Amino acid sequence: MSLPKRYVVAIAIVGLLTLVPALAYMGVPPFNNTAIFLGVNAASFFILLLFGVFGGAFVGMVLAHRILANREFTPYERTVIESLAEIRDRLDALEKRSELLDRKP
Repeated sequence: MSLPKRYVVAIAIVGLLTLVPALAYMGVPPFNNTAIFLGVNAASFFILLLFGVFGGAFVGMVLAHRILANREFTPYERTVIESLAEIRDRLDALEKRSELLDRKP
């Protein structure tokens, strides 16, 4: 049972892409250049940003699909919404109270 060539090539590319930052962080001689170090950090930032955006979009799609498919909230989600409404009511009451105290001479 041999592995497909595309799989081996993909694993090799990922290996090389992880080897360069590892060598730059460890300071191995051809990769201990400041420009390479900054370039690796900038590339890492943008890769993490890309993963964050795609991950957030994926989680949003999963949640939207779940909510639209069920057409109702779970008991946990209902309690969270109720507690948020309770907190909002308390904040409104405190705001009204502070306005009354500010108006008194």
